[in-house]
Amino acid sequence: MSTSYIDTALDQALAAPEGPQSLLRFIAVFHRKHPSLFIVEHGVPEQRLTAMLIQYCRLLPILLEEARGLANRDGHAADFDQLHNIAAAFFSSLEPKRLEFGILGILDKVYFCHRLLEEWHDRRKLITRCAALSWDTSLSNLLVHTLIGDAYANELDAAVLEIIEKQPRAFEPVRASGQTIHQAPPYPCLASRHGVRLSWAG
Repeated sequence: MSTSYIDTALDQALAAPEGPQSLLRFIAVFHRKHPSLFIVEHGVPEQRLTAMLIQYCRLLPILLEEARGLANRDGHAADFDQLHNIAAAFFSSLEPKRLEFGILGILDKVYFCHRLLEEWHDRRKLITRCAALSWDTSLSNLLVHTLIGDAYANELDAAVLEIIEKQPRAFEPVRASGQTIHQAPPYPCLASRHGVRLSWAG
């Protein structure tokens, strides 16, 4: 399973000289237009959101690898590889010029992949009752959904759901109440860890 398209794009975007300033300016403008949308518990909103988005990007290959490991243990590595290949293909269509904008240039790609992971994880958790990944990115996904725009984000969400619905649903259920359940690490919320939330998300 190749990660070259994803890893290369992430590395180049995170290293783009103008990337951090472009992201700060974008968030500052967005925050001025929607001053009550984001709640930042401490610090400067632009800086807190920027820090969260950087970690959001850096976590993608980590969570993809965690998910693949679980799929392999479930006996469904080939099924998850199909999801990963779709994610890699989405990154492979990236226009090189967009990487000059840093994270802003790839945020839609990263969002799409995180949403694939979220839907895969949530469906698996319904059956196994176990958290599968080391971070909860659901609130972060909502934040990024808002940043990239509802119309486009909704298109990406619809594509994700269509892909997930075609995946097999065979996960190993918890068989007995007395069985030891091997939970994933603490599963902290990425956005909450950075002190950021949407005003309507609680």
